[in-house]
Amino acid sequence: MDNEGAGSARGGLPAVDRLLDELIELRVPADAAQIPLVRMLVQAVVVRADYGLDAIADAKMAVDEACAQLVELADLGATMTCRFRVAPEGIHLTVETQSRHSRPPSDRSFGWHVLTTLAHSVRARSVPVPGEDLNTLSIDLDLGAGTANG
Repeated sequence: MDNEGAGSARGGLPAVDRLLDELIELRVPADAAQIPLVRMLVQAVVVRADYGLDAIADAKMAVDEACAQLVELADLGATMTCRFRVAPEGIHLTVETQSRHSRPPSDRSFGWHVLTTLAHSVRARSVPVPGEDLNTLSIDLDLGAGTANG
């Protein structure tokens, strides 16, 4: 039984070093009712990566906004996929869904301004799904290492 806490060492490495390049993925229906679940997961990821309280709050708000923007564009019955990767330079988050819309969320909206305020970098993409009349819409967020001291 492993009784080591989140900050303890195993094999000489601090717990946060064991998380580096760890990929965590969650798939849920692209529905606003699922956003609190994604918010809880991002909170767990940033807490495990030893981020401060302000950075935890920022990460939760950023993921909340990214999910809300994609849920609004998602096709009925679509799935929303959220991927979290912890790396030395910070946490990278990708949220994606499928839609008949060919344009990603607007970078001129208030929600986009919120994202760019909370994250180190933000990027939205739309990629056609081969052989289908669908696009994969995604938002990538990087929470830089500077946010970990909040």
